[in-house]
Amino acid sequence: MKYRMIAIDLDDSLLNDDLGISEKNKRAVRYAVDHGVLVVIATGRMLRSAIPYVEYLDISSPVITYQGALIADSLTRDILMHIPVDLDYAREIISECHNNNIHLQVFVNDMYFYEKDNAYSDIYRRVSGIEGEAVGPLRDFLTNQPTKLVIVDEPENILKWQEYFREKYKGRLEVVVSKSNYLEFTNIEATKGNALKFLAVKHGIKREEIIAIGDSYNDIHMLKYAGLGVAMGNASEVVKSQADYITYTNNDDGVAHAVERFIMEGGKNV
Repeated sequence: MKYRMIAIDLDDSLLNDDLGISEKNKRAVRYAVDHGVLVVIATGRMLRSAIPYVEYLDISSPVITYQGALIADSLTRDILMHIPVDLDYAREIISECHNNNIHLQVFVNDMYFYEKDNAYSDIYRRVSGIEGEAVGPLRDFLTNQPTKLVIVDEPENILKWQEYFREKYKGRLEVVVSKSNYLEFTNIEATKGNALKFLAVKHGIKREEIIAIGDSYNDIHMLKYAGLGVAMGNASEVVKSQADYITYTNNDDGVAHAVERFIMEGGKNV
C-alpha cells in the first residue's frame, strides 16, 4: 500500500455541520486502521475537545491538537510535544484585545480562560463542548506560557484582525483563521505541518506516504507537507489551490471518498 499515514482535520472536514461523524466516514477510518494505516486526528481543538471523537472512531494513534502546538498519546494522555506561546507575546495580545474590547481566550493546561461571559464565549463553548472560565483581567491572570490564544468575533472583524496581527507578528507567531469567527495565535513553529513531520519521523514514515485532509487556512501547512494534500469540497479557493486533490464536502462524506479513492483497492465503497 502506497500510503501509511492519514492526518484528518475535524471541524468542517471529518465532522459534518452538526459536529458529528457520519457512519460512512467512521467505516472509512476503520478500514484504513485495519489495513495498517496510521490515522491521526489533526485539529485546532483542545485535547479534551478532540478526545471524544478519537474514542468514537476507536483509534489509538497520537492526536495533534491546538493547531500543532500539542501532540498527545490518545490513550495515556501523555504529552509527546508541546510548543507554547512566549509569555511576552501573549501579554501583548491580551493588552491589544482588552483595549479594543475584543473577546480573547487563553489556553493553559488544556483549559481555557477569558475575561467575562458573553455571546462569543457561548459560541466557543457550544462548538467545543468544553466549559471555559471567566477570570477577569487576563493580564493579571496569565502567569504561564499559554498553548494558544484565540479571538472569537464576527467573521468580518476576524479578517480585519487577521491582517493586523499577521503583520505585527510576522516571523514571530503563527496567526491563522481556523473557522470564520476564530483567529488563533500559536508559536511560529506550532503548525499542523510541523506536527505531522514530528510524527512521521517518530514512526519512520516518509512524506510521500502521507495523506493530509483539511478545509481551512490552518490546514495548509499539513496539506503542503504531506505527499498527498486533500482539500474538502467546502474549503475556500485559497485552500483548494494548495491541495493535490479536491474531495467531496464535509456533509457528503468527503473523508470517506478520499479513503476510497486512495487507500481502498479498486476504489471500492465503504
